[in-house]
Amino acid sequence: MYQDLPALTSAVLGLSLRSFTYLDGQDPVLHDVELEVFPGSLTVISGQSGSGKSTLGAILAGLLPRHGMDELVGTISVAETQIEFSKSSTPRVDVSQWARHTGLLPQDAGHYLSGIRGTVAEELAFSLENEGVPREQMHQRVQELAQKLHLEHLLERNPQELSGGQERLVALAALAMSEPDVLVLDEPLAGLDQQASAVVSTMINALRAQGTAIVVLVDSVRAWAHEAASLWSLEQGTLKALSSDEQEQQDKVTKETSRSVPEDSRVLLSLNSVNLAYPGASRPAVQDLDLEVRAGQCIGLAGANGSGKTTLLKAIAGLLTPVDGRLETFGDSGLLLQNSSDQLFERTVLREVSFGIPKRSPVQQRVPEVLAQLGLDSYAQTHPYELPASARRLVALATVLVRDPEILLLDEPTEALDEVGEAILQEVIRSELERGGAVVLSTHDGDFMEATAHRVFEMS
Repeated sequence: MYQDLPALTSAVLGLSLRSFTYLDGQDPVLHDVELEVFPGSLTVISGQSGSGKSTLGAILAGLLPRHGMDELVGTISVAETQIEFSKSSTPRVDVSQWARHTGLLPQDAGHYLSGIRGTVAEELAFSLENEGVPREQMHQRVQELAQKLHLEHLLERNPQELSGGQERLVALAALAMSEPDVLVLDEPLAGLDQQASAVVSTMINALRAQGTAIVVLVDSVRAWAHEAASLWSLEQGTLKALSSDEQEQQDKVTKETSRSVPEDSRVLLSLNSVNLAYPGASRPAVQDLDLEVRAGQCIGLAGANGSGKTTLLKAIAGLLTPVDGRLETFGDSGLLLQNSSDQLFERTVLREVSFGIPKRSPVQQRVPEVLAQLGLDSYAQTHPYELPASARRLVALATVLVRDPEILLLDEPTEALDEVGEAILQEVIRSELERGGAVVLSTHDGDFMEATAHRVFEMS
């Protein structure tokens, strides 16, 4: 049921939710949620993977409930309109109209991009084209936003060829281009280097100064607590205001001391004067790279988005051949992609992890062992895309570990992981090193890098 709200209402978005249950769900995912969002405010909602953050974000963005499928009991107000949902009535939401007021950047930022535009400039202009904005005005707005966000150097790039961090920046810029009243951002700093994170923070501050309200969904409030107007924790399906003590507890980071590596341990990876380039590129993505990795050693790759970290990992995995120099591996490698969803395509976790392994192969015995190691055994018959983001990333990791690689390659491995998932990842790395393997990982998570890597290699 739609109804007009009194003109005195100052919140641009409000939610009074008694319960939300997915189609065929046994129990509500969310219940007793009260939230108001005001112009120019920053609202931060933290929670473990699977706590319902993404579900809450989709409700705020008008993407849930799905008409005739999910059940929402409560009211949602946006602008000067209120929609009432009940067990007997699920009004159809006009998503295109809702998007004029509330925009959502999903955790996998690439899903926001159209995928059909040849350049970043065209991608940024996509929403303006749909609104019928005159071409000259459209071009001017794209240039102004790109300058404000320091994206001018990306405007002529193909969105499909961007690094994960660059892709997130472009998706966020494309979302802001339509100038909604509220932006809901699901893990907006995931996969971003320090410079890119600062650009996003600057952008958020600029948007707030213009009156745009920001709702951020995160695993930890650590990077946001000092600026947020309200801090919430999503626990057991409901929102709870965070106390100062609880904020400090979220800020704590457990660090492990890396053990030393014997100097005489065998070399598993060697790169000498390596140049890496993509077909058709005007210049190499990586130049004159020298690197040696030994058994029992974890090497961290640091550097800005687009500095070549993912390119190097792909080359080590055999997915890219050097155009110059020498790259040698002395053992099998396995790569966890930054966008781990690209590695998932089967209809159950068990089939996913078993894919490509002959039925009579001894490797089949590794499948239940790896599932148990990663805490995934109870999900064996679950579709990977029904899992929370943290568990889904661990499924992708399981598809790599099951083949016992001697060189484990991890691209932004902590992205989307909650505290439990990160602890499991730390144990996986420790186990890999203790059995004589090596790990090469790229990450912008400085705390994880410090706790894990024996040596950090700076890419530029």
